[in-house]
Amino acid sequence: MIAGLFLSACGFTPLYATRSDNGGVVTALAAISVQAPPDRVNRALRISLEDQLRANTLVAPQYRLVLSSALSEADVAIEQDTEVTRKNLRLRTTFILRDMETDTALYEAKAFAIVAYNRVPSEFANIIAERDAQERVANQVAEEIRTKLAIYFERQGS
Repeated sequence: MIAGLFLSACGFTPLYATRSDNGGVVTALAAISVQAPPDRVNRALRISLEDQLRANTLVAPQYRLVLSSALSEADVAIEQDTEVTRKNLRLRTTFILRDMETDTALYEAKAFAIVAYNRVPSEFANIIAERDAQERVANQVAEEIRTKLAIYFERQGS
């Protein structure tokens, strides 16, 4: 309780707090429309971002978030018979937040994540494991993007 008094005295406010004057960061995040290429990983990234940004709030879009991603994979565990038993997926995403009215770039940054998955003799299991890894890496990048955008809006006074 005493710590709360000290934190409020120093001007600390939670990042996702809503403000009575303009709705705060949550409203600003909900006003973002996400634009991404149509491939599987970018689609998963877009859907995850939309879920995280909306947060049960319906607001008319004021911003457009343009995503550009590159997915790569690397063999991590290789047996003596050259059988790969573990892989890493890396997703690097550059994103630009644009004002919808003026199309001016407001904020640009990058997000990055790595996930791993096991490979087994069953090809079907490998396909499912890779798809799951793609979903996980997209979710991690979406969380990083959401956090960076929230910090941006907080610094702008939203």
